[in-house]
Amino acid sequence: MSQTNELEIMERIALDLERVEESLASSFNTGAEDFNALIRPLSAAGGKRLRAQLCLLIANAGTSIERQRIKIAEAVEMLHLATLIHDDVLDQAEIRRGEDTIHMHKGNKVAILSGDYLFAKAFKIVSEMTNMKYLQVFSHIITCLVEGEFMQMEDVYRIDQGIERYMTKTQKKTADFMEGCMELGGLLGGWQEDEIIELKKYGHALGMAFQITDDIMDYRETAETTGKPVGNDLREGLLTYPLLSIVNDGNKDKLLEDIKGLNYGGNEQDIIDYVIAQGGIDNTLAVADKYCKDALAALAAVRDFPGKEFLVMAVENLADRKV
Repeated sequence: MSQTNELEIMERIALDLERVEESLASSFNTGAEDFNALIRPLSAAGGKRLRAQLCLLIANAGTSIERQRIKIAEAVEMLHLATLIHDDVLDQAEIRRGEDTIHMHKGNKVAILSGDYLFAKAFKIVSEMTNMKYLQVFSHIITCLVEGEFMQMEDVYRIDQGIERYMTKTQKKTADFMEGCMELGGLLGGWQEDEIIELKKYGHALGMAFQITDDIMDYRETAETTGKPVGNDLREGLLTYPLLSIVNDGNKDKLLEDIKGLNYGGNEQDIIDYVIAQGGIDNTLAVADKYCKDALAALAAVRDFPGKEFLVMAVENLADRKV
């Protein structure tokens, strides 16, 4: 694929993202100024808009209609923002994208209503599309997200949950969403069914690698680089791959005691250092690398198209990503 074609599609995606941002800004004008003032800064902080970018790239590489792809990408970002707001309530997180979370400003009730409103707005957008398949994909995404959240709540401080259950949660909370974004892009772009299957495999593997990489960041980054407190998962009793991979009958009781002790003056750095020394980070990197290879293999099974190199780069750059 020529460099010119790659640049052209990236320029189109950049323009599309500008229109998505404009559409999001106009959507956050509800008549309830408290809501508007809370949502706008969080939305404007934006992150990388990775999910919207995946959808837009695949749509642009096909035969999509501009208005349709903008609206679907807007709905994707609304859905993602809603899940972040609700997730922060469940985790009682204080910082999101470098800003205080909504529930810290206005309490849990306002935060939950804010997330609910975004869910409703996203589904309204999708319900207005002529192809019901879009609604089916969105419904599957939100069902998986909620199932993943239920599992996570059940597993707080559950040190014997096992790797398999943790991977199922990761799939439901992250991978299924990215897989859905690739499918939405394929539907918008008129891709062949067999091609969409491979694109979904890519999204699944990328999502797994993305979340597993995020697990690592809680152990070896800083609050300045991640935009959220490091070690926060441990303090909340959310046990992720680096720790779960080194749990055994000989250390699980002491580990659980130390983790629960973080709420009573314990030092999370001691636990982090122990997990690293026992090979927890190396174990996690190996699994992330496996999913990266799966993503690239799925992509290799798809014909060349403008923007394909960007998807390769997305996988290769995971190790260096910041929230």
